[in-house]
Amino acid sequence: MNRKAARSSVVNIETGMKKRLLSQSIAMVLGLSPLAAGMAFADVLLEEVMVTAQKREQALTDVGVAITAYTGDQMKALGFEDSTDLIAYTPGISMAGDIGGQRAIFNIRGVVQNDYADLAEAPVAVYIDGTYLASTQAQTFGLFDVERVEMLKGPQGTLFGRNATGGLVNTITVKPTDELEGYLEATAGSFSQIRVEGAIGGALTDGIRARVAFLSNQQDEVLKNVYPGTDFNGDPGTNGGEDGWNDDTFAFRGHLEFDIGDRGSLLLSGNYADTTKSEGPYQLAATTEVRRANGEVIDVIYSRNDPMNCDVIQSGVCVDGNGDGSVTRPVVNGDFFGNTNPDGRGDRVNKDFAFDDQNELKSEGLTAEFKYDFDWASFTSVTDYKNFTRVIGLDSDQSATGALIFQSDGDIDQFSQELRFNGTTDKTTWVAGVYYLGIDTDFLQGLAASPLSQDWFGIQGLEANTITELNTDSLSIFGQFDYSLTDTLVLVTGLRLIQEDKSFEGVVTFFPNTDDRKIETSNGLFDIDQLKEDHDQDLWSGKIQLEYTPTDDSLYYAGINRGVKAGSFNAPLFGGFSPYDEEVLLSYEVGAKLTLMEGLLQLNMAAYYYDYEDYQSFTFVNNSSSVTNEDANYKGVEIELITSPTDNLEMMFGVSYTDAEVEDLQIASDIFIDAAPPFTPEWQVSGLIRYTWDLFGGGLAAQVSANYQSEFFHNARNFTAHEFDSYTDVKARLSWADGDNLWNVAAYVDNLTDEDYAIIGFDVSGFYGSSQESYARPRSYGLTLRRNF
Repeated sequence: MNRKAARSSVVNIETGMKKRLLSQSIAMVLGLSPLAAGMAFADVLLEEVMVTAQKREQALTDVGVAITAYTGDQMKALGFEDSTDLIAYTPGISMAGDIGGQRAIFNIRGVVQNDYADLAEAPVAVYIDGTYLASTQAQTFGLFDVERVEMLKGPQGTLFGRNATGGLVNTITVKPTDELEGYLEATAGSFSQIRVEGAIGGALTDGIRARVAFLSNQQDEVLKNVYPGTDFNGDPGTNGGEDGWNDDTFAFRGHLEFDIGDRGSLLLSGNYADTTKSEGPYQLAATTEVRRANGEVIDVIYSRNDPMNCDVIQSGVCVDGNGDGSVTRPVVNGDFFGNTNPDGRGDRVNKDFAFDDQNELKSEGLTAEFKYDFDWASFTSVTDYKNFTRVIGLDSDQSATGALIFQSDGDIDQFSQELRFNGTTDKTTWVAGVYYLGIDTDFLQGLAASPLSQDWFGIQGLEANTITELNTDSLSIFGQFDYSLTDTLVLVTGLRLIQEDKSFEGVVTFFPNTDDRKIETSNGLFDIDQLKEDHDQDLWSGKIQLEYTPTDDSLYYAGINRGVKAGSFNAPLFGGFSPYDEEVLLSYEVGAKLTLMEGLLQLNMAAYYYDYEDYQSFTFVNNSSSVTNEDANYKGVEIELITSPTDNLEMMFGVSYTDAEVEDLQIASDIFIDAAPPFTPEWQVSGLIRYTWDLFGGGLAAQVSANYQSEFFHNARNFTAHEFDSYTDVKARLSWADGDNLWNVAAYVDNLTDEDYAIIGFDVSGFYGSSQESYARPRSYGLTLRRNF
């Protein structure tokens, strides 16, 4: 037994004794029998987590990267069901998104691009089983049959590619074993939710193993649509008016693994997912543009804060905003057409274009992973194909008026191949490889005026559609070398060289609108813009870091990372095609991972400074969007504390502070501001307390958790009405597991205080005198039953 393993055994014995003594003391205070309190159940939060953040398996506490990772057992015990649960309890990670929250996007330390176009890849790279997901729609995922999720903060481009400037989220699914095992789990919850998932796997024959898993989620509508068939003025809108915010999802995954002699293996994997939802669950919020004399917008405010009830405020006076001859709005705190939100942020909406099966997202993929151990190194080949499609429709004005309908279709084909070697010497641990990624993206978006509604914008019965194709070919070589300078000091160096070629073709064409729910691509009437252009780039990422481990229970690191995200193209509504450049992030970071109190407490800390060159800033203005390159600087601190002072009590706390600034962002011809990036709160605080009792031969666990997020802006321009208030979300959970962990039952309440906080917004004030806003799901509850075998 080596020194570290021996010390670990001693610490585990001492830790167990301390926890039993504390457990018995707490039991006496609570009136429980010391015997019952001393019957220990396995720790959930302090479970040792093995990760592959550096393309090799390591203990989480041995990796000199700011990582938050959860095992599948932890996520089930804590009640995590999807990616938004991970975001809520991870310091430094917040949520961006669109489609009213149907697509959630990871924002790590303020590094985010909220561009909803499929042409854009996120600066936070998302992987599943080590394979890249090019589509941002894949950042919203259900957690089923998952071994663990690793969330890496800071640039990870050396080992994971050119689009990981903000960080990385890697989901590792459960692989087949030789033992027959599996589970079946069912949840019944609010809004008639029925969620069922399961998996089974084992040996098919000697040297061949398989595992299959599935997820089904059915949920009825949260929002009640009170649309009466006409708007405030009695004018008809489009057909629709159905309730919204539902879910109909089915997903399947399969693995088939073969042993190749004593040294090799081949893992074949396939996945499929199909989701149908209502149109995005936005609600109307009346907002008012504030303009200068020349018509430039310099602020947007909530209309309720305008005592003059103006359509638009220009040079301090009311002006006509929609050409109806009136400078004021028909209704106080309403939009240009007299529409209001029926109950503020409640569960009632009033909009015409609303269907309970409007939006559909599909994905499928095939992966082959071959591994072979040579005497001098291990070899890994990962071949992967994925396809993502989506059909999106949205009531652009979020009202009963038949104004404009937003439509978007996307189809992404991607293929990747990685060849990688890993090895060790007396003083060096190394990884080196080559990687190819090809992405073919067809993206369409448009605004349609229904032939059934009033001619508000002079295009009744027409639609203006942006039709684009983007082909990406990216080839890179990479390597990372960890060299032991002494027994306690390691130098880490890494480099990735990338050649990326993009070919873009786009056109904006007017079509007759023959179907409000479909985007037209044939029988075009006339073009208003087009572009055909290549955008070739030579990129590189790098890393240099020192890691110091004075004891087996402590790790300190300090490093410089250079991350890069490739440039791409803008393809906004109504034209304006243009390329934008790559962004470069230079990160300076120090951190520590400390195991304290002889294993009873884990403390992780990190502090960083980001120097951003050509940050890709996404701005949405009145149904149109664009990305511009800006300079920026960020700095922040993160602290995670996990402790299990007794066999019964576990606690987890996290806090992050982010001071992020995009420099000299232009909002008018001669007005430049230093702005906060969207969806980036200054403070995030989270906490979870879990206590377990012995009951009926098993363990009863009571859990309370909360996460706080300070104010943030949903738009890069940082106008007054772009700021959402701070909030605190509280959850409660009571669960029981039998002594053999065969049966599990849990009852939960989410959003315990029923707080109606805003999460996502888009400003369309200049078009309709309103903004699209979506709010948190109201208080919900449910019961989960699980059987392991």
